[in-house]
Amino acid sequence: MLNLSRIKLVLILFCVCAFTVNAQETSDAEAGTDQAAADAVNPLAFITKLQFQPNYTFFDNGGEQLNLVSRIMQPSASIGLPFVKSKVPKKVYTIYRVEVPIIGQTISESNPLNATGIGDIVIVDAICFKQQWGIAGIGPALMIPTASADALGTGKWSAGPVAVVLYTKVPKMQIGLLAQQFTSFAGDNNRGDTNLMLFQPIVNKILTKGYFLQFNPIMQFDWENKKYNIPIALSIGRAFAKNLSVFIAPEYVVSGPAKGNFTLRLNINTMFASIN
Repeated sequence: MLNLSRIKLVLILFCVCAFTVNAQETSDAEAGTDQAAADAVNPLAFITKLQFQPNYTFFDNGGEQLNLVSRIMQPSASIGLPFVKSKVPKKVYTIYRVEVPIIGQTISESNPLNATGIGDIVIVDAICFKQQWGIAGIGPALMIPTASADALGTGKWSAGPVAVVLYTKVPKMQIGLLAQQFTSFAGDNNRGDTNLMLFQPIVNKILTKGYFLQFNPIMQFDWENKKYNIPIALSIGRAFAKNLSVFIAPEYVVSGPAKGNFTLRLNINTMFASIN
């Protein structure tokens, strides 16, 4: 059963952020909020982003999890590695992304899966290619077994390719997909192998005054154990100024072992001029 008081707390936090920042807007900042919204939802935008995203999950069979993800995305006028400079940085550049999750979960009283601590850190290095129709990105990803408890991570070093395609020729829309594959190659021999794909369709709609909608559920395909989870998710958010956006997104798993799980995500995204 959903804890309505905690849902209300997240909604109140979203509204407080909206009111506080909105009160500080200038006319110049308001004029640029549509572009800020487009940058906020574009995973390959050439702009530095620092994000804090608490994800609160209510498990269908009882129990709750709070996953606070800190994420930084840093573009660079390079190709893959910082010291390999791009000759045409407006068309070819790299996005470096690091995600650090801090997780607290309670399944049931005295359950061995109850744990609090850091999860596995993920690093992505995506080379981006601007095209007339939009933008594409491809590169390697690495999952580092930094989890402080077995229940919070895989216990394996895993790596694989990342690919992003984003079509931007429809006015005020972005349509595409993002796929990440992780396959274990080292780690704790007592833990099972990892062979996992994260697949995310992307449909972003930019509205007016900085508001935006996103359809971007993260589907999980566990090839090793022949399991999958398919959620549906719709987020609504707003860019309040050229350097700040917030969105809230309910997500519900409709198929797979996690069917019935409900997650509420709150994303606070700060944006800065890129540091080359």
